[in-house]
Amino acid sequence: MKNIYFLISFFLFFQLIFSQEGVPFKENKQLYLSGNSILIGNNILGDHPTEPLMDINIPNDVVKMKYIDVDDDEATFSSSEATINNAPDNSKIAHAALYWCGLYPSEKSALRKSGNRMIHVGRGERDPTVNSILFKTPNGSYEALNGKIIFESYNTEVFTTNSPYVCYADVTTKLQNLTTINGTYTIANVKATEGEISGGGSAGWLLYVVYEDASESPKYFTTYNGLVEVSKEAVEISFNDFKSKEEGIVTTKIALGAMEGDRKIKTDEFSIFDKKAGDFKLLSNKLREEKNFFNSSITMGDTLFTDRNPNSANTLGFDLLKMEIPNPNNELLDNATTQANLKFQARADRFYLFFVAFETEINSDFLAEKTKVIQDTIISAPSIVEALDSIDLETSNPIVSNEEKETKPVQKRIPAIKKPKENVVSKKLVVLSEEDKIKKEVRVQSMSVPGIASGYYLVTNVFSVSDNASKWSQFLAERKYNPQTFINPRNNWNYVYVANDKALKPVYEKWKEYKMFEYFKEIWIMKINL
Repeated sequence: MKNIYFLISFFLFFQLIFSQEGVPFKENKQLYLSGNSILIGNNILGDHPTEPLMDINIPNDVVKMKYIDVDDDEATFSSSEATINNAPDNSKIAHAALYWCGLYPSEKSALRKSGNRMIHVGRGERDPTVNSILFKTPNGSYEALNGKIIFESYNTEVFTTNSPYVCYADVTTKLQNLTTINGTYTIANVKATEGEISGGGSAGWLLYVVYEDASESPKYFTTYNGLVEVSKEAVEISFNDFKSKEEGIVTTKIALGAMEGDRKIKTDEFSIFDKKAGDFKLLSNKLREEKNFFNSSITMGDTLFTDRNPNSANTLGFDLLKMEIPNPNNELLDNATTQANLKFQARADRFYLFFVAFETEINSDFLAEKTKVIQDTIISAPSIVEALDSIDLETSNPIVSNEEKETKPVQKRIPAIKKPKENVVSKKLVVLSEEDKIKKEVRVQSMSVPGIASGYYLVTNVFSVSDNASKWSQFLAERKYNPQTFINPRNNWNYVYVANDKALKPVYEKWKEYKMFEYFKEIWIMKINL
């Protein structure tokens, strides 16, 4: 009984100290390959079930939200579509991530008069299974999909007015099994509040796909997810562990997903650190102003993304975009760049950021270094047949992933050669470093922190409020751990760790020891100043 009480007390404590600011952004995927990416998506709430909303002057907080439902299927209560039509035929899917999100304080909400003022009143029992949806690929039928809840604010003490949530599912295998990924994707039964809620309703989904293509330049791709409220207090995200290509203009793109950006309130900003100027530089394009970057739209570059149903110009608080970061004469990202820092801020409005993907060109030598590919190993034909006839070869794509599970060895046998010839056989072998092998089990992030010793750190939690970090450290100290804290000066967040070493292996062994405890189920390894 005492143990049960401890667990209940801990989870209440953990929920209070961890949820006050949402979930800080964490690296979800990291890839190095020659290829490109595709982003599609759509909103799931509108002013009409099937008709697009083209009036961009209507703010989302005056609309009586209705579920969009375009699939003509009685088994669904919400559905919207988006189409991929530009994937090359020779592409190979490396990673496909599906996200869905919504503001969901109650099943329905209405504006009612109470005395001399109007108040929002929630009605109806809210469905707690926000992570369960239906997913349809091109020419396919619906299949149930249960995703991971990245953050769910309902029944917590944070964001109580509109209760945002965000969920994620890795759909890589599903897309790899398709003959082509081109076609229309439909997402159904995403949940959100209908009617009028304070600040306005918002909900939608996105599909982010990274593919290999030998005709493309080598690139570094990384995705971050979480759920943070962006307001007057800026949110910063750093990308590192890459080296820009050594010659020519460096092309870099960014993909973002957010909720509740209101077009009428012009104070939200997106910027990148300009190391030459020593300050952040505001970004914009033809559809997104410097002072109103998040404006209830779905855009790809300088154009609206319209290959979707409905193809509303006003997506009522759901923002989705992919754009190239302007880099004339390599002013922002040059041929020696190894880190990029982004900042999000809103002076009067506020919005919820839940997805960020960063992709930039890297040099070929760095790609080879990261993937540890030994090319063109020359072995005589008779000897390779003899050597490989009784063993298996383990193969791998040139991808570095924080959450990838171990793949089963693929058996490859070379047919017997009756008459050996003098020619040779060229094979590609993949050799994984110790760090890459460990990354298949545990999340390993990289960052630079001035004033802290280089090495590997076993991080148990991160807090934007120092008092919460102190409470968490006290909780660990009472259980005979030796918690220590460092502060990232770029965002002033407090990182609490319980082990560190110049070598990865000792920290990894501690991770294996500690991960069995319920209160350490989210621990990860941070590589600092290496």
